[in-house]
Amino acid sequence: MEPSSEPFVAAILLAAGRSSRMGAGLPRKPFLPLRGRSVLEHACQAFEQSISVREIVLVAHEDDIPHMVELRARGVLGLKLAAIVAGGAERTDSVRAGARALASRAEVVLVHDVARPLVRSARIEAVARAAHESGAAVLAFPVHDTIKRSRDGRAAHETLDRHELWVARTPQGFRHQRLREMLERAALDGFRPTDDAAIHERYFGPVTIVVDEPFNLKLTTPEDLVLAEAFLGAQEPKR
Repeated sequence: MEPSSEPFVAAILLAAGRSSRMGAGLPRKPFLPLRGRSVLEHACQAFEQSISVREIVLVAHEDDIPHMVELRARGVLGLKLAAIVAGGAERTDSVRAGARALASRAEVVLVHDVARPLVRSARIEAVARAAHESGAAVLAFPVHDTIKRSRDGRAAHETLDRHELWVARTPQGFRHQRLREMLERAALDGFRPTDDAAIHERYFGPVTIVVDEPFNLKLTTPEDLVLAEAFLGAQEPKR
């Protein structure tokens, strides 16, 4: 059966990390201030504004759930947020927890890191369409730098062909039933990669690439927060 022209798209937003690399003395990543709003609010708004996304499940660090429930009650996380659930020890555990909370009628599921708050709705829509058509899609950006491989961290032993290299980003999209199946198989095999496209590659094969924009960076260090502030400032209308 061919998929419908307008699928029910759901999104799993991951915010269950420990934020250890952001540095001591700062709030956990979802609550970092970013031009007047939290990182979490920016990420939720991008999916709230995406026409095809009808439901959002937020996967949170257990300690953060009370505060996120409060933010939800205040309405700052949007109207599409259907559930807030606790994450697991690893990324795949958190995605699995989010998938269990999804509505059964969801046809396409997008998985996104809240730590990428600058994603645009147009890219979200593009990933949803590609996943609906091909079964799986990953937002990615071509590598422009020369990449070296080092086996010891002291010397460069090899130069990789950058024309074959892409930086994987999120959201990554999958047909709902396929996502559930690949997560179950990964759990049985103890396979826990750093992104979800790798699970699809292992069990189902290649993933469609959707070319991303440069500024969809991941907030990992305090320096990334400075860059995000600059990107958002550059997008504001000039007075």
